Amino acid sequence: MQARAPAVAAFALVSVLALAGCEGWIGGEEVARIPLQRTAEGGYAPVRILLKPDMSPVALTMLADFAWGKREEHGRWNTYRVTLRSGNDVIKAEEFHVNSTEAPPVASSSPPSSLVQPMLLVAIPAEGEYEIEIGVIKPVEVTLEAAHLGVRMRVPRLPRF
Repeated sequence: MQARAPAVAAFALVSVLALAGCEGWIGGEEVARIPLQRTAEGGYAPVRILLKPDMSPVALTMLADFAWGKREEHGRWNTYRVTLRSGNDVIKAEEFHVNSTEAPPVASSSPPSSLVQPMLLVAIPAEGEYEIEIGVIKPVEVTLEAAHLGVRMRVPRLPRF
């Protein structure tokens, strides 16, 4: 019974955090919210930002709105790769997914909802200008509007169970 307790506690913590909303559980302090410019391929143009080690750990998030009435997007998702670079060096890169919030096709759609998608959590190695690029891995199937890059500093790490 005791061996199951950490797993149950971890599941409960994740469930509570998910219900609380991403913005609330990411924590830390928001230091930037930068509009993203979509590229022809469906990713976003690189963004440059000054980061410092004392900001670590830094969380990069994508904030956006889902489009209204895109019932045909039910069950679909976008796959992106976020890359953090310093000069020619890749500091960290991760893939992430954005799933459609549309219900199965019915007579009407619910109002659009917002997205706060964690992309990357990273320790900044040195002060400098960093480039953040969000590219697509596969063709875009979910429509996002008003996308922004969120940058949060001193984000607490979740304990590992």
